[in-house]
This record gives sequence, structure tokens and C-alpha cells, in this order.
Amino acid sequence: MFRSKEYCIKTLHQLYRKDKWINELFKSAGLNLDTLSAAVDEIYNNIFFDTATERAIKYYERELGITPAAGQSLDARRAVIRARWVGTGKIDIMLLQEVANSWKYGTTALEFIGGRIHVKFISPIGVPDDIQALKDVLEDTKPAHLAIFYTFLWLTWGQAKDYGSWKQHKDNGSWLDVKRLKEG
Repeated sequence: MFRSKEYCIKTLHQLYRKDKWINELFKSAGLNLDTLSAAVDEIYNNIFFDTATERAIKYYERELGITPAAGQSLDARRAVIRARWVGTGKIDIMLLQEVANSWKYGTTALEFIGGRIHVKFISPIGVPDDIQALKDVLEDTKPAHLAIFYTFLWLTWGQAKDYGSWKQHKDNGSWLDVKRLKEG
């Protein structure tokens, strides 16, 4: 961490650097400047959602009316805040796509089909982590009269055969490993 006392002492002439009174004075002032510097750094880091501290996250949640789920990670809470933040303005498919893009646990494509919002998960394969957070934010953002449905990406049997037979995977318990191979 930046030490103000040492910096201030280095700026003095060599004759004063060893003086006890000067050192005590700068020690006291340096502690206050270090505290101030840490506070400024915290304020600066809390401007951005991806670097916000726990204290800032709690403030944003309170201001935006968000109640975090029990055990939700700090990154997931940041994603919910960002989604809520960008989810204001004229509601259209581009805004909803921007809200979905703020979600960190997968890639989505949104379309408006037959009077409904279609959310298609492009990656990862299967049901992504923390999908409920995305559903909640989209539900809060979209117009109330529009329905929303979700489509997930899965491996077909033809794609799975490229990684071995079903019997091989069943015998050695590696079916989930095949799923992860396809994602990579």
C-alpha cells in the first residue's frame, strides 16, 4: 500500500530526513493521508459494478430494491445489479438482450416470436448456473403482458458418439465429462 510518510520524507532535503520531530510529524500526517488514500481508492473502485466491494453492493441493492438470494456469490449479485441498472428505458428486444448479456453464466440470444420473448441459451450445454437470477431480472424488466420461454442447448446422440459409445461412458461414469468436452 502507498505509504504517505515515506513519500513525504523522501521529498525533503537530506538534512531533515533523520530529524525526530519531522519524522513524528510526518508519521501522524502520513497515517491520515494513508487512510484518506484508502477511502478514495474504495470510492473509485465502487464506481464500477465489476470491482464493487461488499459494502457498495449492499448500497446498490438497497437503492435498486434488490433482495439477494441466500448464499448468492458476490459476482452473481454484481451481475443482478448490472442487469437492473441497464434494464431501464424503452423496453424492446435490444434492451432485454443487453440485460441478458449482463448475466455472467452463459451466452443467450433473445428473439420476439409470436407475441412471446424467446430466450435461447447458446452456451453452455444444459441448464446454466444461477439461471433463476436471469429469469428474475428478465421478468422484472419485460412488459407484464408478454410471455417468456427458454430453450436450452443439449448434446444430440450423434454429437455424443464423437466422444465414445454410451456403454463406454456408462461403464466408466464419464458422461458428464463428455458434456464438458463439447462445451470447451
